[in-house]
Amino acid sequence: MKGEVKTNFVSNYEPGEDAIVELKNGRFIDVINGRYFPPETRVIIQGKKIKAMPGLPGEPTDIKPDFSIDLQGKAVFPGIFNTHCHGSYTMTTVSPTMKDNRLSNKFRSQQIARNMEECLAYGITHIRDCKIDDLRILRGWKEKISRGEANGPRIYQAIVVTQPRGYFSPPLNFSWRLFSMALGIPVIEYEKPESGIVVFPLDASAQQVRDAVKRAIEEREAEYIKIGEQREDLVSYKPINTIMTMEQLEALVDETRRRGLKSTMHHMSVESFRRGVKAGVSSLVHVAMDAELTDEDIRAFIAAKCIIEPTLSVMYDVVWPVKGHPSENHPEVLKIKAYRDKTIAELAEEFYIPELRDSVLGSHQRISRGEMKTLGIRDNTALFRYYAPAGIHGVRNFRALLDGGARMACGNDGGIPPCTPAALKYELGMFDLLLNTDERSPRFTSADALRLCTINSAEALGVEDNFGSIQTGKVADLAIVDGDPLADLHLIGSRVAALFYDGKLKIDNCGLKIEKTRAA
Repeated sequence: MKGEVKTNFVSNYEPGEDAIVELKNGRFIDVINGRYFPPETRVIIQGKKIKAMPGLPGEPTDIKPDFSIDLQGKAVFPGIFNTHCHGSYTMTTVSPTMKDNRLSNKFRSQQIARNMEECLAYGITHIRDCKIDDLRILRGWKEKISRGEANGPRIYQAIVVTQPRGYFSPPLNFSWRLFSMALGIPVIEYEKPESGIVVFPLDASAQQVRDAVKRAIEEREAEYIKIGEQREDLVSYKPINTIMTMEQLEALVDETRRRGLKSTMHHMSVESFRRGVKAGVSSLVHVAMDAELTDEDIRAFIAAKCIIEPTLSVMYDVVWPVKGHPSENHPEVLKIKAYRDKTIAELAEEFYIPELRDSVLGSHQRISRGEMKTLGIRDNTALFRYYAPAGIHGVRNFRALLDGGARMACGNDGGIPPCTPAALKYELGMFDLLLNTDERSPRFTSADALRLCTINSAEALGVEDNFGSIQTGKVADLAIVDGDPLADLHLIGSRVAALFYDGKLKIDNCGLKIEKTRAA
């Protein structure tokens, strides 16, 4: 183990709120076009926003800054996004022992605090939480961050709107309550305003569905609407019969759009992919894994102007060679296993507090031996059998979508252990693993990676007018790194040398000098 790496958060940034600050001697990246801006480009910040970019055509050159910061020739790109994660979940594995759960519950607050700080430390300035059982948890963190009592990214909250007895809305019976208690997941009645899940009747009319969207927005303060469509039970992975009618799904998506929000849909099947595209959802999460998408499916997806968040980190965690299953010796599954074996110790050290690292590594070792049990007693093989095709059909569909020109955004489903919201580098690592099979002709370049987790993801969240690229008028969220991110995609989502957030220097690990250039 390398030991803890400290992040130097700036507690007293010298320039005032209205000061004009010049950033010079930086290599600023144009993520939209995948290249550096001209070397003479400077960035002028006033307040939270970029006021000007001298050195570019049409930009003013006569602005006199109050302060100047030399970026030491380092590379600069916009703050990056995690468009799909679960900020309140701190489980270390999907197959925990009693001890794992005890530790996860005991150290939940400390791990969430680390997740939030590490997002900034790795250049992640925006996260969208896509399901939470108790809204009060992340609301508390948002308030702490806004008051300056904690360090963390902007948190956007999605609320699940769904039918009863679905994948995200299981009956809150005794067995579910017992299972949730063991995993440390709060059980909140869906009718309560602090629940992150709004349920409408199974036979709901279109108006009742629209009313549920209204409740999610007005009562639960939804910033996005999450749709969960999966025909399997969340615990047993046995088939369930409850699913929205097409009329309900279309009403849900239309009401979300009418109210100015975006919808994001959890899907795992080709049928759900088609239903989501037909309904007009803003984005699809995960990759269909039960069969292969057709060329017609991909053309329809692109025509609908949909965006997909593949969350390949799900494969990182739950795609394993299962004895007796076609996945057991499948080359793609074995490739994913080898990547996980190579990186799991580093992931545990980088993104988990010391008290939880042994749980991450111990679980990996148990599952590698074929011990797939929850709490040491409940056989969890059904989960791994269910997700095994993700390493086969899922990989093929992912490649087909990308090769077909589908727009993609970057999320890692941070509630799927052992990936935390800050661990986007492993999501990008999975892109590299599954796409760049020929080193001489990469299908996924560093420029692609930057575009994926900046401007594409900003568009997926509908905030591209203010974030996602370095442009005059946009908020100055800037990740500063050593090396060349356009040549080495592993620098993207790795620890930053410095970070500007809301126009202020938030992290300084490289000793940037702030020079006063004129008297106040």
